[in-house]
Formats: sequence, structure tokens, C-alpha cells
Amino acid sequence: METPSGAAPLPTETSRKQRLRLYLSGQASWYLSLGIQFVIFPFLVTQVLDEPAYRVGLAQMSLMAPAILFMLLGGSMADRSDARTILIRVHAFAALPPILLAILLLYGELSYGALITYALAMGTLGAFALPARDSALTRVAETGIQQAVTLAMGAQMISQLVGMLIAATAAYTGTHVLLFFQAAVMIAGGIASWRLAPLPPSHAPGTDGPLAQILDGLKVSRREPIVITVIGAMFAVGIFYVGSFLVVLPLMIRDVYHSTPDEFTVRFALVNICFWGGTIAATLVLLRAGHIERRGRVMIASLISGAVVLALLGLSLPFWALCILIFIWGTGAGTTMTMGRTIVQLSAPDSHRARVLALYQLGFSGGAPVGSFCMGYLVGTMGIHTATLVPALIVALILAGLVRFSPLWAYRDEEQML
Repeated sequence: METPSGAAPLPTETSRKQRLRLYLSGQASWYLSLGIQFVIFPFLVTQVLDEPAYRVGLAQMSLMAPAILFMLLGGSMADRSDARTILIRVHAFAALPPILLAILLLYGELSYGALITYALAMGTLGAFALPARDSALTRVAETGIQQAVTLAMGAQMISQLVGMLIAATAAYTGTHVLLFFQAAVMIAGGIASWRLAPLPPSHAPGTDGPLAQILDGLKVSRREPIVITVIGAMFAVGIFYVGSFLVVLPLMIRDVYHSTPDEFTVRFALVNICFWGGTIAATLVLLRAGHIERRGRVMIASLISGAVVLALLGLSLPFWALCILIFIWGTGAGTTMTMGRTIVQLSAPDSHRARVLALYQLGFSGGAPVGSFCMGYLVGTMGIHTATLVPALIVALILAGLVRFSPLWAYRDEEQML
């Protein structure tokens, strides 16, 4: 079989495994760092600065909002450039914001504006890192894409979980120490990416500009009904699930369970550990199950479980019951992300894969800032318990539409794992 022009030679099985290990190491470092951020950032907003609900929502929105502006540009760059080079650069730049934030904390100069600046910087870097990492996976794995996606999701979830466990020690280590550690982990991920062989695009880059290539990616996605359906479903996930998770849970732990600053980091880390523990459990089950033909139906079933959890969050629950619900929510989220990403990975053409995956990620990440802002407003006006019923009801209606009118329910995949 002839290697396409501009593509790297096909790796042997040994080199393929080594490249996959280095890829997963970089993936793990990025998400371990984000796991720390996932706990420390809302802690700084809600506990250190004691901001009201709408400003908590605005801060969480700032982490995700850059995806709307830059995710498609990041996908276009990943299709035209060496993914390894992009990953090295974003890891290097992503080490700077936590260092600067740690210095502000040490000198007692932390402000809401500094946190917003940090959020926008990290969100922007993530918008370029995610498409490059997603497109690189297919180039590194070559075969057995569902298994490779599941492994990548497992590395993501486990490393995030470890990051959250580390963040729970903030009361003993000091928040500034964890921020310096976050930066060191980012640098380690950059080294792992540097050790990868070059990952040029599998097709010769086009001569069109970035905007034309972005529009071309949109056209390709629209031509594949299953792809555009999954992207739309992930946009709904971003608005109604991620937005609720990012805003409701920190406020619930602070205001409903009346947590002190030390209790907050432990309880919020615990809730996140339950969620990501659920995603890991789902990933292990999917790895055990192997090839799944009816990925669309599995995805819809997992989305239903999320709507049920959101509705139950409207009840006054003891903290242990909240943890159980969040674990169930995590199993559904892990299944949804793995099935959705696998469908898009396999359905997107090689020449446009990074741009199509960027659209998929944009649906997920781009909906989150909208959801964060709206949930901050709803919680402020309706109260936490009533506010969670709104996204649960809307998602139920969306799921009914997906079952009745979309190709997702009938989707069947015939690819056999190699």
C-alpha cells in the first residue's frame, strides 16, 4: 500500500505502541493539570473571593468561551500542520498562567480580573490543543480506532481523577504549591510530545486560507447526517449538562451544604472524583465489551441517565446521596463521550478529520459557556433546586426528538476492531 504524499511512513507494531504510549503520556499530563484546575479554580472564585452566583457562572464561562472563537481555527491548523509541533507549543505556553496565578496568590494580589484572564488564557490554549490531540490519535493508532479512543478517554479520565485527588490536599500544601505543580505537569507533557515522531497531516495541506478551510470543514460535517447529529447532541450536552455541572455543584457545596473553605476543597474534589470515577468505570466496561455496533442507541441511553440525574438534583439530598447520583452521571458521561467521539472519528474523512473533530469539540465546549452563564442566572433568580429542573426538562424534549427524527437511534457501525 502506497503512503500518501506528505504522510509519515506506516509504523511497525512496536513503534506504534511506543507512539501510543507517548501520546497517552501527553494526554494524561494535560488532563491531570486540568483536574487540578477543575477544583482549584472554583475554590478561588467561590471561597477565596466569595463571588455571587452570576459571577461564578461568568468565571466558569470564561474557561470555555475561547472554544467558540478559536476551536475551528485550531482544527484548521491541525489539518494543515504537524500536530506534534502544536502540542509542544501549547504545553509550553500553558505552564505560564498557573505560575502567574501562584505568584499573585503569594503576594496577596489575587483578583476576579486575574482569574478571568487566567481562564481566557487556558481556554484559548485548550482550543488549539484539543483538535491537534484528537487528529493525532488517528495518525498514531492507525488501526482499532474504537479501542484507541477508549484508551485515550481512559487516560483522560484517570489523570483528571488523580489531579482532583491532588487538588483536595490544598488545605495542607497551599494553593500556590498546587499551581506550581500544575505548571510542572504541563511541562512534562510538552516533553512527552517532543519525544513523539513528527505527525504531519495525512494529506498534503491545501492552499486555501484558514477561513476557507474552516468553511470547508463545516460543509463536510453537514454532508454526513450522523456527524452533524452527534455534534448537535454534544452542543446540548455542553449547554445543559456541562453548564449545570460547572455552576450548580460548586454553589450547592458552598450554599446548600454550608462548607467552610477547607471542607469545600475536600467535598468538591470528592464530587468530581465520583463523577470521573463513573466515567472510568464506563470506560472499563466499554473496553471489556469491545466493538459496539449500536453506538447511537448506547449514546442516547446514557444521555437519558444524565437528564434523570439533573431532575433528582432538585431534591434536598444528603451529601452521600449526591455523590451516588454524580457517580451515575459520570458513567453516562463517559459512555456518551466515547460513543460520540468514536462515531465522528470513523465518519470523518482523513483530509478533514481535525476540522470535523474540532466541530465536535466545539459543540461540547462551545455550549458550556452558554450553559454556565444561563445556570448562574437561573440559580440566582430561582434557587439551586428549582434551577436544575429546567435543563432536565429541555434535555428530555431534545432526546425525544433525537429518537424520533435523527439517524442516531438507527445508526449501526460495521467496523470490526483489529
